[in-house]
Amino acid sequence: MEDLELLEARYQGSVARSMDALIMDFNLRYGNRAGDMLNEALKVYSLDLDSKVKVRRSIVNELVYRVNDLVSPRLNSLGIDLAPILITWYYIGNGERVDRLRELLSMTGHRINIDDGVKAGLLMRIDKSTVVIPEYLANYLSRLNPPQQLDSSAIVFNNMDNSIFIVILEAIIRGLRPIDGFIRAFYGEGIRDALASGLLEPVARLYGNDVLINPLIDQRSLRIALARAKDTRARVIKHSLSMYGRYMFDRGLYCGVNYMFTYSSRSLVAYLCPWTPLYRSIVNKYHGVRSMIVLGVRFRENMVEFLSQEKYKRPELSKVMFVTLDQASSLIHAIYQRESMGLMDDVLDILYETIYKVNEITY
Repeated sequence: MEDLELLEARYQGSVARSMDALIMDFNLRYGNRAGDMLNEALKVYSLDLDSKVKVRRSIVNELVYRVNDLVSPRLNSLGIDLAPILITWYYIGNGERVDRLRELLSMTGHRINIDDGVKAGLLMRIDKSTVVIPEYLANYLSRLNPPQQLDSSAIVFNNMDNSIFIVILEAIIRGLRPIDGFIRAFYGEGIRDALASGLLEPVARLYGNDVLINPLIDQRSLRIALARAKDTRARVIKHSLSMYGRYMFDRGLYCGVNYMFTYSSRSLVAYLCPWTPLYRSIVNKYHGVRSMIVLGVRFRENMVEFLSQEKYKRPELSKVMFVTLDQASSLIHAIYQRESMGLMDDVLDILYETIYKVNEITY
């Protein structure tokens, strides 16, 4: 055991970025032998980077096959729950700040005792605030089943009718930076306020200036689930409005797009967006072509105020009509610039032929 611990100490000397980190961990892990182990580790700590890398590789090659003898007795004596370590290993990654690691794991329903992890050799501080899992534990941890991830489809479909939840979820999971004024005007609440209130728990959480995503969420699967849900809802909107023309789902915009001609044979691009965190990219997609953005949200007076302010910054809005489709109340609000009334007449004709009551609002 002692020769294995010596290799362990030297390994930490090769990855540590501060002597304080070594002292903190060695006092916890080695007790009255901490001084001797620290002296051995400092021999590696003082080497140049290339030499450290060579030493670390040789230690990893030797320990990887003997790690069970090093770790198992400690695990038995400390009674450690491996779930937080496995979540960290599989889904969070190495080199995480202790405070962020605790927060991320709390989103999964787990707590981690850093000191116990250090005692067991499962965690090592590389500086006072950052921990890693030693790389020679890779095979050992990979033999254990990974923690079960959350059902991405359930997250999306269980919240489809919560417009502020779903639009913020898409913004976060796609790494978008929406205009906060647009989100507030069209969905009723700002992103930071919604996150701070716990609205998106346990999926996402505001932590300082960062947005943390539950490590048990497969972000790629969640993006796919969002796209499928939006495509399904967009097709429902197309059917509800009895729209003819060619439909496709635009994965760049994450919206359904319907290409059609109005009764006057003028082209119209209808963006069928059950929800969307962005609008500028949609408006700019076919600059100069008449567009109708159909949103599956209820009308808010703040929408008109926001668009009134935006029209002076974005002259292309003169060719865009925003439509809110509230299927529960069979009500449509068509919002467009009053100067564009003539341009939008035959677009309105399409809406008036649906089963919905139409309220025209100009700004």
